Amino acid sequence: MKRILLLLFLTLAASLALAQKFDIEAFSDSTKYGWENYLDRADYREELSRKQALLQLYELEINSLKRGVLKSMVAPGWGQFDNKQSIKGSIFLASEIAMVGASLYFFDRSNYYYQRYLNATQVEEIESNYNAAVAPRQYSLIFAGVGALIWAYNIFDVIQSTEEYNARVWQRIEAKDRESRVRMDGIGIEIEF
Repeated sequence: MKRILLLLFLTLAASLALAQKFDIEAFSDSTKYGWENYLDRADYREELSRKQALLQLYELEINSLKRGVLKSMVAPGWGQFDNKQSIKGSIFLASEIAMVGASLYFFDRSNYYYQRYLNATQVEEIESNYNAAVAPRQYSLIFAGVGALIWAYNIFDVIQSTEEYNARVWQRIEAKDRESRVRMDGIGIEIEF
């Protein structure tokens, strides 16, 4: 018990000995921020409040990159639809449906001839059905591979599309803010800088 108290006392003494004096004047010196007087501080505070309000609007309107990627993983083109790129989204969706449909069609044709191959009893019939099953199986794999490439490119594209969309959102919010600082009334035009 004495050792613990001695260790605690030594730790407290060392922390007090090594503690620095808090310089309130250096802490409160506003000239280090480029503020020469109270008006500069007030202007900075007002600008900071304005930017925080713009940032809140931005955060409400942006699209989540993670959500866009997940949507495009589920259904190609869905993320592009979220980013207001409906033509690109439609192209991705239609091409993916076409590739999957073609792959399934040729897979079905291959299975049809493969079943006939398994049921055949004559050598010529066996060879004919086997050869008829091979080509559709290869086409099925080719279309499935192209579909996988389209799906992967779709995910890559939704990342770029989301970043572009979010940049346009920020530009639109800033432009709207600049417009709101120009006021016209019966006396004249007032521009706030």
